[in-house]
Amino acid sequence: MGEYLKAAQGRMTRAAKLVGLDEEVVAHLENPIETLSASVNIRRDDGSALALKGWRCRYNSALGPTKGGIRFHPSVHLDEVETLAFLMTMKCALMGLPFGGGKGGVEVDAHDLSTMEKERVARGYVRAMAKILGPDRDVPAPDVATGEREMAWMVSEYSEIAGSIQPHAFTGKPVALGGMAGRTPATGRGAHIALEEMRDLVGLGEDGSLAIALQGFGNAGRWFAHAAEEAGHKIVAVADSSGTVSDSDGLDIDALAKAKDEEGKVTAYAGDGEGEGAQSSDDAEAVLTTECDVLVLAALGGVIADEDDAKVLKCKAIVELANRPVLPAADKALADAGIEVVPDILANGGGVTISHAEWVQGRQGIDWSADDVDDYLEDTMADAADNVREVMQDHDTDMRTAAYAVALKRLCAAISAHGTRADFGQG
Repeated sequence: MGEYLKAAQGRMTRAAKLVGLDEEVVAHLENPIETLSASVNIRRDDGSALALKGWRCRYNSALGPTKGGIRFHPSVHLDEVETLAFLMTMKCALMGLPFGGGKGGVEVDAHDLSTMEKERVARGYVRAMAKILGPDRDVPAPDVATGEREMAWMVSEYSEIAGSIQPHAFTGKPVALGGMAGRTPATGRGAHIALEEMRDLVGLGEDGSLAIALQGFGNAGRWFAHAAEEAGHKIVAVADSSGTVSDSDGLDIDALAKAKDEEGKVTAYAGDGEGEGAQSSDDAEAVLTTECDVLVLAALGGVIADEDDAKVLKCKAIVELANRPVLPAADKALADAGIEVVPDILANGGGVTISHAEWVQGRQGIDWSADDVDDYLEDTMADAADNVREVMQDHDTDMRTAAYAVALKRLCAAISAHGTRADFGQG
């Protein structure tokens, strides 16, 4: 078992003990049911060959086909893939979806690939993993450095292999190819819903404007910022790899998005005439020490890695919009500081929720309306938050442990339905 996965499972063990779940049943979740490692080989535009490492993990299918994204990033490795698949297992169970958890990726710098090379990687990945994919077995979606276009290539390749059109074999596709209009903003919007549902439990009251600092201005971070701004909150700082831009009076998110799209960096906002009063810094980590009500972590994992990282924070609460941005080694320090965390398996559950709607749409062959998508997202996020709230209050525990407990109860019920020691024991 990898170091990342072992650490993540420590949180599961704590939650299982809190609500008294059978250790024998929980043990079914200690290892993935299937992980495939393969070489993804392509021909580069200059004629040279490129051999890449790729993985796909199906962690647990007790509740249904496994579900999870595919990322193209230099940091992708086996332990990360299995850990993220484990987290997807918890997330799908918490959100009440008929999915297990899966994850995949290719160890590659997507920025170093031309568009045609990226298509070859996408199609090559599907060919390498086709034996464990499928709409009733494992359903991928976009993740880091992949999006609608990559999903279009992948579903095309999988359909060729399967010998039939399989639009529901992947989610996050373009709307014209069976995708869902609400899928792109769903992760960011869902995180805002989760924050509003839980804000009283993180010490922020039930209403009023919040000052929010945001690390990461990709798809999820941008849509969260728009939703928060529309709700009357102030986004006082935003960071990407170029640095941090801040304004205590609040940033104009439309203008910030325009600057990011045109210049490729959020720090361009301070000098474009739109961001009068804004300050910029080439220190991308400055956002972490911004004084604010809520710090939203929407970049990569491992940002708050230990006690030292936790001690410099000046926020009252954290929203984990990215996967595993707060590592277990920092949990105690955050608790001691009174900083409550809206955990990733709740905060970013909106993406997989609308992926489920897209999967259902593909199976039914009937398009969902925009209102249906919005209602489904809001209802599912609210139900998950209510379940977490109940466990927090019943067991006087933190939000992450409560979220894991809700997920584990559902998973263990499904696993136990096949029989436990009590059913097969002697005497």
